[in-house]
Amino acid sequence: MQAFLVALLLAGMPLVPTNAPSCAGADPAIVSAIVESTAQVGHLNRYTIGVTVQNMGTMKQASNLLQSVAVFQDGTKVDQKGLQPLARGASQIVMYSFNRSRGAAPRTTHLRFVLTFKGTAVPGNADCDTGNDEFRLAV
Repeated sequence: MQAFLVALLLAGMPLVPTNAPSCAGADPAIVSAIVESTAQVGHLNRYTIGVTVQNMGTMKQASNLLQSVAVFQDGTKVDQKGLQPLARGASQIVMYSFNRSRGAAPRTTHLRFVLTFKGTAVPGNADCDTGNDEFRLAV
């Protein structure tokens, strides 16, 4: 009975705080990259990828901060998508489209999305956690 009560209490308590910010300052992060759509164009498939960037930090980003998502396909930089400065908790989706042979095997095109920054930062950290500035996707 006592073990049951302890298990019941522990089940209701998160081991890691779920809403604790990772740092004091702005923390833009690439939180997802997913295939939004696929269309056939002749002998090709046209893929459109939606990349979501969210400010996970405790502060907004400076209004004069220039940031973007660099897009790499199979190791080669192929595009750069601009982002607006994000308020605390705000997110933005940028789209990247590319063509690929209809006969290509699944998961053989490797995409990497990386946040890049230029400009003046808000007081405190402009990017508290650089560990969440990259996202990989195989299509």
